[in-house]
Formats: sequence, structure tokens, C-alpha cells
Amino acid sequence: MKIIILKVEKRVIGNKKHRQSLREYGYTPCIVYGKNKNIKFVLDSYLVEKIITNNTLSKFLVSINHEINLTTILKEIQYNPITDKIMHLDFLELNPRKYITYEVPIKPIGKAKGVYKGGEYISKLRKLKIKALPKNMVDHIEINLENLDIGENYYVKNIPPKKLVILHDSNTVISAVKQIKTATATATATMEKAKLSHSNSNSNSNSRAKHLKTKENKSENPIIQ
Repeated sequence: MKIIILKVEKRVIGNKKHRQSLREYGYTPCIVYGKNKNIKFVLDSYLVEKIITNNTLSKFLVSINHEINLTTILKEIQYNPITDKIMHLDFLELNPRKYITYEVPIKPIGKAKGVYKGGEYISKLRKLKIKALPKNMVDHIEINLENLDIGENYYVKNIPPKKLVILHDSNTVISAVKQIKTATATATATMEKAKLSHSNSNSNSNSRAKHLKTKENKSENPIIQ
């Protein structure tokens, strides 16, 4: 996971009116939380948009007044519910000995061999919830699909071991390749179903006719006691 350096100055951020004034001048109020820390600062709103667009899954080295350097992650983004503009960013200081729980995107590698045979690739899970120590954090997890054939699934348990914990059941399906039903196959299935239905109909008709014949024979030959 890459690290982005943010050089900032500690600022006193006042009430709602003051925060609104900062936004009007092109700044976004921010805060970094940590052990016995609660430091407020501002970032250029253009830089914030760039961070959100490209680097939400990164570590941020927040350098405050060139004196305090904190390794953080972006924990929360607050938006205006009406305009959808970014209102506030919360950063969390990372503890080297404490696990962080977060979600990472799944990045498929290669083309499943089942697709080359005419199968249909289906993605059932796009993100994984994981936990990891800061030094082992990743911004995505790759899965190799090249050997996935028609009728096969790629499970969580198929992911190669890493220095992190995946918080999903091991039998959770991530991807699959299914057989595509062609028009010919569908027509054949319909014909077989029609034949079976016709056969069952004839069988029932023969059974009813036999039953009626039996009743007629009984009527013609009554039992005299």
C-alpha cells in the first residue's frame, strides 16, 4: 500500500459558521485521531477531491507543522446530503501493533479457461472485508482465474495465504464460470419436455381405458352367491 505525504498546519477550527467560511475559501476541515491525540487541520479542497478520486485506499503520512509525523488512514468522509460536496475528512493514526479492519477490492487476473470454451464468467463478490496489521495492509487482493473451468467456482479458501485475515466464510464464492444455454439446447430441452408430457398423457389415457374395460367385464359377469 502506497504512502501519501500530507504537509499541513495545525489550525483552530471553530463553530459551524467558521467551518463554512473555510469551505468558501477552498479549504476542507480535517481531523486526525490517535492515542491521546485530536488534531485539527485543513486541506486544499482540490487536493481533497484528488485524494478521494484516486487514493482512498492509501496510507497518509500527516506531517503537522514539520514537527509531528503521523501514519494514518482515511477513516471517514462526510458529505453534504444535498450538494454531495465533501464537508469533512477524518484520519485515524495507525498503531503498529493493532489490527485494522477494512474492505479491499478484488482484482481478477487472467481469463478463465472455461470462458474460452464458451462459458459465462460471473463475478459474485467484488470486495473483501479483511483485517491486518499496518505493515501488512494492502490496497487490493489479486485472484488468478486462468484455471477456472466451466461449472467451477473460485472460493475464498482458494486465495493464496497472506499476512492478513479474511473475514468471510472460506466457502464463500467469489467467481464462477457457468455453461451458457444455447438456443439449440433450449429447443432440445423443450422438445424432450413435450415428449415426456405426451408420453405421460398416453399412459394415463391407457390406464383409464383399461379401468373402464375392467368395470364393463365385471358388469357382464356378476357373481351369483
